[in-house]
Amino acid sequence: MKKMRNLILILSVLFLLSGCFQVEKVITVKKDGSGTIEETTLMSKQMMQQMGQSFGSKSGGEIDEASFHDVEKLKAEATKMGANVRYVSSKALDKDGKVGYKAIYAFDNINDLIIESNPAGSMMSTPGSGSGSTDNIQFNLKKGKTSELIIKFPEEKAAQGEAMEIEEAEVDPQTMQMMKAMYTGMKISMKIKFDGKIEKTNATYRKGSVITIMEMDFDKMMNNEKFMKALASGQGKSDKSMKKTFEKISKEAPGFKAEFLEEVFVKFK
Repeated sequence: MKKMRNLILILSVLFLLSGCFQVEKVITVKKDGSGTIEETTLMSKQMMQQMGQSFGSKSGGEIDEASFHDVEKLKAEATKMGANVRYVSSKALDKDGKVGYKAIYAFDNINDLIIESNPAGSMMSTPGSGSGSTDNIQFNLKKGKTSELIIKFPEEKAAQGEAMEIEEAEVDPQTMQMMKAMYTGMKISMKIKFDGKIEKTNATYRKGSVITIMEMDFDKMMNNEKFMKALASGQGKSDKSMKKTFEKISKEAPGFKAEFLEEVFVKFK
């Protein structure tokens, strides 16, 4: 899977973007394969000031916060998520020192969805990089009295390596405090909600009719010594080694959930 590379990319890029943001993606799927995508994105006003021209500015250098909720751009995003995806609605958000939007999209067939394995994909990508089909999650819905959704994650390149010895890693206290300050309030998540009752699944994280693909609450993660040591130990390690370590950490560290199975199935009706 490329999930480990995406995970480390998320963490490293977030480190460069001081100030906090929150990204939540919830995909709701019905038995017939149709459904909705609900995206909520919030960014601190301080972070918007730092990113400057990315969101336009008024005279005097003041950032135009309204430009972060750009309906035309959101409509354009629908086409990137698949041919049958359409923009439904959106609204601007402004609360707790953060601004952003909540957007709702609809789709007719989940099998045609193009969803990046990185929940914060559009915010992490560089100009001209594109989403890259090899980093997309693949969906295969088999309809029936009990429908079954197969979720396949991007494959990782063959790699050798044992789990990292995180106990040997050292985290400089000053660096730790700086990271905590920069990550405060950050949250990202991707979940799939089933419009019906889940009969059977191998998903690692399931609550009722919802499974979690990824969830990071940085306020909780930054207070976990094992997680910080895992990050400090990750430099130069193979995907396989990183996967083993983070899979273990995800079962022990509050605020961090990640699906490490290569393929997840959900039977629901």
